Amino acid sequence: MTRKDPRSDAEQYLEKHNIRGLFKHLSTKLLFAKPEDPKAFLVEELKKVYECQQGQTPVPSMFEEKDLIAMFGMFDITGCGKISHTQVEKAMQNLGVEDYTSPSTEKVDLAMFIATAKQELDKIALRMPPL
Repeated sequence: MTRKDPRSDAEQYLEKHNIRGLFKHLSTKLLFAKPEDPKAFLVEELKKVYECQQGQTPVPSMFEEKDLIAMFGMFDITGCGKISHTQVEKAMQNLGVEDYTSPSTEKVDLAMFIATAKQELDKIALRMPPL
């Protein structure tokens, strides 16, 4: 009689239900928001995740356009309206996009930065398996 490996079963379960991704998302949102009532906050966030799971859409990023504008401004220290590709890569790392490499050495304006950031954030957005 062969025995199932409980560690392997647990790993398969975590992978099948994207539990690690879900916990990472919830803990990141919780620590970013620091709500007065963390349990109520988590319940509401789980509802949002569940709605996205039902519609098979990615969970929206916690970064809004105003946050991306602020990030761009932190790198555009001279106020010229453009930042280097190296600065874009660093900004992406600050947004949690680990493996971004700029496809160009051209300077990037705010509109291009926002478009790029939204595209990259969508790539790493939490996606839950179908119900």
